[in-house]
Amino acid sequence: MAGRDPAAAGHFTTLQVRGGCVQGRDLHVDRLRQASLRMYGTAPGPDALRSRARGALAAAGMDEGDCTLRIRIQSVGDALQVDVDIEPPRHASPQPLRVRAHPGPRALPEVKHLALDHQLEARRAAQEGGCDDALFVTADGSIAEGTFWNIALWDGETATWPEGPVLAGVTLSLLRQALAQAAIPQRSIPVRLDAIGAYRAAFALNSTGIQDIAAIDGHVFGGDARFGAWLRALLAASPWEPF
Repeated sequence: MAGRDPAAAGHFTTLQVRGGCVQGRDLHVDRLRQASLRMYGTAPGPDALRSRARGALAAAGMDEGDCTLRIRIQSVGDALQVDVDIEPPRHASPQPLRVRAHPGPRALPEVKHLALDHQLEARRAAQEGGCDDALFVTADGSIAEGTFWNIALWDGETATWPEGPVLAGVTLSLLRQALAQAAIPQRSIPVRLDAIGAYRAAFALNSTGIQDIAAIDGHVFGGDARFGAWLRALLAASPWEPF
């Protein structure tokens, strides 16, 4: 697939709404503003973004409902256009992922943009190879991010966030805050693909929640159900707020 210009495609954020409320509301709003400033030099105000989301939820009868909400921003002429999509709610699959390394990173990795060709192609290639999804790896063999998710690694004592050209997702940010408050050791370091044998478990994180990673290429993780339960409990305890 030919790549698209991220700035021309636009950018977005995706949230899970439960009972009309969301987790990490201000982080999502800030993501949209920072991406707009990066791509276009201007950004909608936080109040305007929250009002647009509230209006879309109300129009869909989701003031107190459950759904997936996506806020998209694109440059149209001399203005920024904000659109909101509402879809059925999504949940992280209980089925562990088997992922395959794929050359990356994607263009403008720090932005959640709509130029998705590279991500979709990577996922398609992984599935054709018998896996579920793809993990982007840099030219020097360092782990970056999944197609639509961040990765967390656990060695039995410390949670590791691989450093690299990635989008720091909202779920990742919420979990980093929660781990710090719970005094669970964590670190951000470069992690090479050939060093994953040092970790007993891996997890994929995005707006749907947390999904175990069973294997990366030929390496099968032993898993750690206890730590996985801790992560899910910490995420579940993050506040839910209305727009």
